Amino acid sequence: MVITCPSCQARYRIDPSAGKSRVAKVKCPGCNHIFEVSLLEEPAIQQDKASSGKPVVLVVDDARFFREMIKDILSELPVELVTAADGNEAWRQITTLVPQLVLLDLNIPGKTGKEILQSLQTYSHRDEVKVLAMSGVERGEETASEIRLIGADDFISKSFKPRDLQARVRNLLDL
Repeated sequence: MVITCPSCQARYRIDPSAGKSRVAKVKCPGCNHIFEVSLLEEPAIQQDKASSGKPVVLVVDDARFFREMIKDILSELPVELVTAADGNEAWRQITTLVPQLVLLDLNIPGKTGKEILQSLQTYSHRDEVKVLAMSGVERGEETASEIRLIGADDFISKSFKPRDLQARVRNLLDL
């Protein structure tokens, strides 16, 4: 079930069958707001999202400018964009939202991009999450091969052209 934080409007996926209670207390990973959610009925946002059919894309980069630039580039695509500024926030977003695609900077604070890729290998929803790894430091076919071996579906250097990024996202999401 997808829930929305009443404070920051961030959306998260939770498993209503995990608890025995009818109400869950939730702490938003984005803003730390604590709120209660009824586990008996799907919130309206779940129905809206299901009818929109838009895949969720998580953009992970510690540089706010780069996150905003990627959001601008991908705004033309029929996707819902969510962001994370570090690896720990990214992992929380991945495990709560289960995005269809993660654009993952490899050099981020907290849990690194490579550590996230390794954690995804044992994640129960791994087949639902594709990863486009990015780096401004590591480049070349050797890096791309290494990153694919540890779990990325694709790799792109941060010196990409906007149309190239859009094409790769379209390809990974079958848009």
